[in-house]
Amino acid sequence: MNLEEHNLREIEGLSQRGRTLSIVDLINANTLNVDMAAYSLYAIANGASFLTAARPGNAGKTTLLACLLTFLPPGVQIVTTSDPSVVTEARRIMGGRDSRRAAKFCFLCHEIGSGHWYGYLWGRYVGQFLHLMSDGCRIASCIHADTLPEVREILVSRELGVSEEDFARLDLMLFMNLERSLMGYRRRVSTFYESSDGTGEHNLLFAWDPGSDSFHEHDDSLLLGETAQPNRKSAELERCRRFVESLTESGNTDFRWVRRQVVDFYS
Repeated sequence: MNLEEHNLREIEGLSQRGRTLSIVDLINANTLNVDMAAYSLYAIANGASFLTAARPGNAGKTTLLACLLTFLPPGVQIVTTSDPSVVTEARRIMGGRDSRRAAKFCFLCHEIGSGHWYGYLWGRYVGQFLHLMSDGCRIASCIHADTLPEVREILVSRELGVSEEDFARLDLMLFMNLERSLMGYRRRVSTFYESSDGTGEHNLLFAWDPGSDSFHEHDDSLLLGETAQPNRKSAELERCRRFVESLTESGNTDFRWVRRQVVDFYS
């Protein structure tokens, strides 16, 4: 099995309800918008680790996690924490020895939670899992929490042992909102944060307005769209935005097709 097929199967292993949805499905459903998807692609292309979060079940945090994993650069191997020993062994092997090699791995925890299910982590293993970022590895997971302070309270605790430094290394955190009505479910990325280099804090990049059911940027430095200034970051973001727009315009929502387009985008 080649690396791409391995990664696709690891991502599909997150799906709990049949077909694995793609980022195009989520944009079409207004779960997030093109600019949010483009910024995620930009950050992940540049090495970001990420966490999706929501307290209620069925909010879509695992689906969003799977979609973000399709943005990984080709050549990065997804390693699912099928057992806590995977984290222990990874820390022993990676331990600051070769950052270039470590960057070729993304360790995937299906959920930071206490359940005895495949890919779950709890206790001291969570601290070890997040510490893989200090070795140069990427990590990706989801957690039951609705706010940034709540995530911090859960992770940076004696029980889980995550340090403030490792919490600050979490590049992206996306929180889901679930609303139930007679018309069905409405799932939205309610807030989207990025780690702020050097401060140990996370900045709010995007937020959802329930009244207008639209998303708003909260950071002028994103420089997306026509107002972008001519610098390297804005140029990369604009390229990512054009690519995501092309995906949505294609009308193709197939998860594997989207991944093939992402691989071509990198090349």
